[in-house]
Amino acid sequence: MSTNTKLQRLLSTHADQKAASAKILAAVEARGAADLTETETRQFESIRAAIKDLESQIEETRDEMARAGYGRPDVTAIARATTTHSGQGWAARAAKALQDMGGESRAISSGSVDVPTLVDPAVTAKARPARLIDLLVNRSALTSNAFEYFRQSVRTNNAAPVADLGTKPTSVFTLAPIEDRARVIAHISEEVPIRLWQDATEVIAWLESEMTEGVLDALESQVISGSGAGENLTGLLTVAGTTAVAFATDVPTTMRKAVTALQTIGVQPNAWVVSPADAEAIDLTKEATGGVGYLLDGFTDGNASSANVFGPTSIQRVVSPSVPTGTAILGDWSQIRLYVRESMRLDVDAGGDLFKKNAAILRAEMRAGLGHLRPASFAVADLTA
Repeated sequence: MSTNTKLQRLLSTHADQKAASAKILAAVEARGAADLTETETRQFESIRAAIKDLESQIEETRDEMARAGYGRPDVTAIARATTTHSGQGWAARAAKALQDMGGESRAISSGSVDVPTLVDPAVTAKARPARLIDLLVNRSALTSNAFEYFRQSVRTNNAAPVADLGTKPTSVFTLAPIEDRARVIAHISEEVPIRLWQDATEVIAWLESEMTEGVLDALESQVISGSGAGENLTGLLTVAGTTAVAFATDVPTTMRKAVTALQTIGVQPNAWVVSPADAEAIDLTKEATGGVGYLLDGFTDGNASSANVFGPTSIQRVVSPSVPTGTAILGDWSQIRLYVRESMRLDVDAGGDLFKKNAAILRAEMRAGLGHLRPASFAVADLTA
């Protein structure tokens, strides 16, 4: 939590406590009493003690902000280095803000750079998704750390024609409430000399890509393989209820059977996700040993874009190192919901001991949770014989 955010929360809580004490006094005045009841006295004394403690914390926080240089133009310059266009200029403005920290102004310490479009709570599906995060278009913004959603575990459709006065059949659709919380996904950089913000344009690209892309890589890995233990999300390979597809004859046959498995239960999949090694093996599959024609794609055959092994042409293929080699996942990716509590942000710190070294470190982080709305909508195919 930034110091400024902490101060705002303390001030908000202080105002709430002041309002609570005023409410007690107003109630006493309204009934024309001269004294508080025993219960009101205990409540009032408790509130006054809380107010006194909050005022002490507020004073300490303001002193801390003053020492760090908050409120000075050269500090707020970093906080304003924000963009709504992923990667288009915010890093340059952040670099300039650090570059301008000349002379005595280097007593300043830190600032934050929001990168909201990398993991925006509202997003439109891409026609050609480039990475796993592009498939997670079902997103919801959180207003607190905890969240609850409903997971479908049973779908038995018994709808049928019914004669006059006949008893209608009962279908079974079971939802289970699932409680979870957002997790922090973050990392920090090594110490970076501030002069690099002035001298090396490569640092700007590094600011934009290495730190934020690292967090996205970690998020995607959690979506696939998160164990659900401790601070880990529960990934697709861990959650119960997915549709398992065993290896059958060869890789193309196995993948086609995965399409059938989902179609049989009424799921319309929209994307495959495979590892780079498996994508290579699939692309290089030949018609016969020593043959020159590629079975699934290549210069002589366009079957990869037909309604054949990979399913209808509406099904995209995304290559992701997050998926273990030997496993492919086909699914309706709208059945995973990404809960976003805090979108991607970059924090820059040049205070404390870093000030003595004329250095800075970066921290990239986000807070997110994952909801599996219908695990059966995902076929996990074993590509290993």
